Amino acid sequence: MNSGALKSVVIMVVVVAAGLCGQVFAAGNDLVVDTAFLKDKIGKPGWVLVDMRSTEDYSQGHIPGAVGVPAWVSKAFADDTKRQASSIPRMERTLSEMGIGNDSHVIVYGDPRNTHWNAVAFWALELFGCNSTSMKCTVGYFDGGVDGWKADGGTLDQTAPAVKPAKFKAIESKRRAKADEVVRISQGKSKAVIIDVRTPGEYAGTDVRSLRGGHIPRAVNIDYAKNFDPATFRMLPLDQLQSIYKDVPKNSRVIVHCQTGQRGSYTYLVLRALGYQNVANYDDGWRVYGSDLKLPVEDETWYDFNKVNGAVKAVKEMQEKMK
Repeated sequence: MNSGALKSVVIMVVVVAAGLCGQVFAAGNDLVVDTAFLKDKIGKPGWVLVDMRSTEDYSQGHIPGAVGVPAWVSKAFADDTKRQASSIPRMERTLSEMGIGNDSHVIVYGDPRNTHWNAVAFWALELFGCNSTSMKCTVGYFDGGVDGWKADGGTLDQTAPAVKPAKFKAIESKRRAKADEVVRISQGKSKAVIIDVRTPGEYAGTDVRSLRGGHIPRAVNIDYAKNFDPATFRMLPLDQLQSIYKDVPKNSRVIVHCQTGQRGSYTYLVLRALGYQNVANYDDGWRVYGSDLKLPVEDETWYDFNKVNGAVKAVKEMQEKMK
């Protein structure tokens, strides 16, 4: 082999290797990791383990090497006022202070019973560009959580690790859906699948948690609770999950939503683990959609203020009698 050909081969190998480094979790089911994988990565340069539990729970014992999530982040994706573009710089600074940079490999875990919250960080990091061809940062999900770690013989640490600050800069992605896209789909003007991950009662309008009840036209209802074992809160095997979503084409744009974006984040994770590539979370959710009277709703019902006011009055009367 002449020197020119050899040089071409070397360059190709370097390019392929670089691509693989940026896509550690690129292959569907690789996004959800097990205890053996996690143990192998703890303490290795470039790897960051994120504990999604409360500051109090974290301080009482966490997986060795894990960094905790600041309290303000715990509310950032449950409060639509903190989701605005103005909050992105603060989020970037916080992730950087946690040791997460644009070339970091992140693994997220939490309390298995809080499946709806644990996956929010996974979605948020993909929203900011991780697991994409535009950024070397990757993010995976440890489904076992603290319980699974201890069950597999792992110990907990009460000491927070020394963190070397990094530099994280979010990039634009299509992982967040907005109301105008959702409406176009509901009107048949844009091709995509909307999955409403709320309960059947919320979908049908019998359980009203906004100004109006009901659902987005054309949306299909697949309760997020179908994704995990109700006893252990562990994600179901992928073959079982595949059967749940068998009617959702893998090459489609898929938008998930719930009430505030948290349950939707878990279904988002499941779909990504199943190999769906073009998935987004409409994180404004029904809280915002159902209260906007300009937006179309099927099975429309209305919040019963008289019933609530009556209940409030009854409670006040009981309080007066107890004085």
